[in-house]
Amino acid sequence: MLTALGGIATGFFNGLLGAGGGMIAVPILSRRLEQKNAHATCIAVILPICIASAIGYLIRGTVKISDAAPYAVWGLIGAVIGTFLLKKLSNNVLRKIFAVFMLWAGIRLIWR
Repeated sequence: MLTALGGIATGFFNGLLGAGGGMIAVPILSRRLEQKNAHATCIAVILPICIASAIGYLIRGTVKISDAAPYAVWGLIGAVIGTFLLKKLSNNVLRKIFAVFMLWAGIRLIWR
């Protein structure tokens, strides 16, 4: 039941907000997986959700590929760097980085 609810919540928030699904998926996955595996598995979960959301937005004309392309290129570079760093960081450091990012994102959303 938690898996189904977590999956629905992850997809809902990722589709609604364009992000945020990982902030739900990682804590849920961390209950069963080591921290690094939870983060890596989250990417595997989020990727198809992002593709489905992107297709929906493209069909409705909400987004243009030309607007997204520059971010996608730099995002891919960041993903490669992040994948490399994931192997190097301890679970404790990774957990703290994730917590700081979640706090920063929450504060930023509240104050905007």
